[in-house]
Amino acid sequence: MNASFSQHRIKTCVGSIAVFEEGAGIPVVLWPSLFSDHRLYSHVVRLLGSGWRTIRIDGPGFGQSDPPQGEVQVDRYARAVFEVLDQLGIEKAFVAGCSWGGQIAAHCGVAASERVMGVLIMNSPLGASLGGHRFEVFGTRWFGSTAFWGKGVARSMFSEVSRAQRAERVREFVSAFSDFDRKAATTTARTVLTRFPGLESVLARLTVPTTILMGAEDRLYPVEKMRPLAELTPGARLEIIPSCGHLAPLEAPEAVAGALLELRTRARSL
Repeated sequence: MNASFSQHRIKTCVGSIAVFEEGAGIPVVLWPSLFSDHRLYSHVVRLLGSGWRTIRIDGPGFGQSDPPQGEVQVDRYARAVFEVLDQLGIEKAFVAGCSWGGQIAAHCGVAASERVMGVLIMNSPLGASLGGHRFEVFGTRWFGSTAFWGKGVARSMFSEVSRAQRAERVREFVSAFSDFDRKAATTTARTVLTRFPGLESVLARLTVPTTILMGAEDRLYPVEKMRPLAELTPGARLEIIPSCGHLAPLEAPEAVAGALLELRTRARSL
């Protein structure tokens, strides 16, 4: 472990959030997807190397953060990101997120563009999720903290190539399920999967440097459905990652680290 690693619990508008900080340099907030915690970004952090101050989050409902305070929408989680930055004495940062985290990153870029150097959105459902996804919510409620449910979720999220060639990453993902509180995870999953109004208006107002990564094999949110929404973002860079499903930080961490490095270069040129 890096000698500069530290763990915090920071009080925010959505409760006490577990924050894992490492390195020194340009700050980047990393918010995970549903069914994962800060460990989702372990490989990305190692690949970024020196020059970055990584701030990994456990989203409420998963990991070591407090349970969600009811059905909280992503704009409120975006406020919590800035409260974390305030507590850490950080004025400006990059904000990156996978799936649920990507929705939050987009809201951060719009809510306080003067504090966001750039946004990285990965594998995110960009359109509205109003209803549907009953199977995922039901499964989380009854089996959410078990390896059985973790393996089922992994089958829907990882591409076939990732499951075959990076089986250890699938095991990493599944191992985190034993740490989740089933009731708390169900509340978050229900809100994100069945109450989300979409990002159309948010993407159109994103003026900070933005990169959107999509998995070529993402069965949950296929490229052909997400691309028209991604193209609403002014000047955004869109990258399709070959053989990647829904979890780029685990399936293609090299592409994620590369996207952050490119985003840093683009932000410096402004």
